Amino acid sequence: PSSAAVLPRRVFARAPRRSPGTISRRPSLQRRGLLWCIMASMATRSRSLSTPRPRPTPVNTETPAAKKRRAQGADDVLDPRCEELIASLASMPPVGRAQRFRLSDAVRHVAVADGRRLEKVVINCGAPTLYSNVEDTEDVDTFRSLCRIVVGQQLAGAAAKTIWARFVTSLGGDASLITPEAVLASDMEALRSSAGLSNAKARSIFDLAAHYERGDLSDAVLLDPSLSAAELYAKLTAVKGIGPWSAHMYQMFGLLQPDIFPTGDLGVRNGIKEAFGLRGAGKNGALDEKRDKEKLEAAMAPFAPYRSLAAWYMWRCADTPSFLE
Repeated sequence: PSSAAVLPRRVFARAPRRSPGTISRRPSLQRRGLLWCIMASMATRSRSLSTPRPRPTPVNTETPAAKKRRAQGADDVLDPRCEELIASLASMPPVGRAQRFRLSDAVRHVAVADGRRLEKVVINCGAPTLYSNVEDTEDVDTFRSLCRIVVGQQLAGAAAKTIWARFVTSLGGDASLITPEAVLASDMEALRSSAGLSNAKARSIFDLAAHYERGDLSDAVLLDPSLSAAELYAKLTAVKGIGPWSAHMYQMFGLLQPDIFPTGDLGVRNGIKEAFGLRGAGKNGALDEKRDKEKLEAAMAPFAPYRSLAAWYMWRCADTPSFLE
């Protein structure tokens, strides 16, 4: 016989059955193990919350003096990333047409002004492309630039390029052939239909050519450094079809004037709403060009004399491509 046969009978006896509805007061081994695991995990979690893990120390490139001044609230002490961006622009030659200025000085002013309100915007958006890939002052043709702005009024970028290409083709196929004399020598209706211009735009281009023919406008007049931005604005808006928006766009992108604030541009107003947290009198709190004029001017006043650059960053805040970009 096997060894199991000589063992006491009670070893093989089954445990007595409990009557239905009764619960054992002594937890089973499985329940006790589960309870222990829960208590152990809770204890571990409480220890981890009471003693947080050490975080890696970020690299700080600020000098001790700058760090101290920044802690004291000095407005002229910028983030090291912003300083690095400005340093990369310091070697660029001065930009602008009649008014020449350094882009690094303009970016620093925009980042520092109004308590460094736009410092993070400058860091996130990077170097401005407003003054990149521009022609030299000596090669600027003001009439051709104004014609292109008139053609692009109230059109998206792709549509404006298409109409402009047709306009160039209608006047000989080369942009250098677009002159006041060539426009006045052509038939208005034929030029309008071949280029796909509206009647208002065709009349505006012919009136612009007449202003150049009379001498009211010319390269010398528009590039005169003695004229203020307000005087140039008055001369441009005297042309039929060139309103505030067209004049401001030409002053910013054609003449590269540093202190132009295009309040009539929807993208700039939307950017101000996002960056400054302002609500206007328009629909859904949109800033209105006329009803919120004082609010808009007050928001951008600290960024003078470089409000053109601040407006470019407002386009970036609104995620709207700037004109001719």
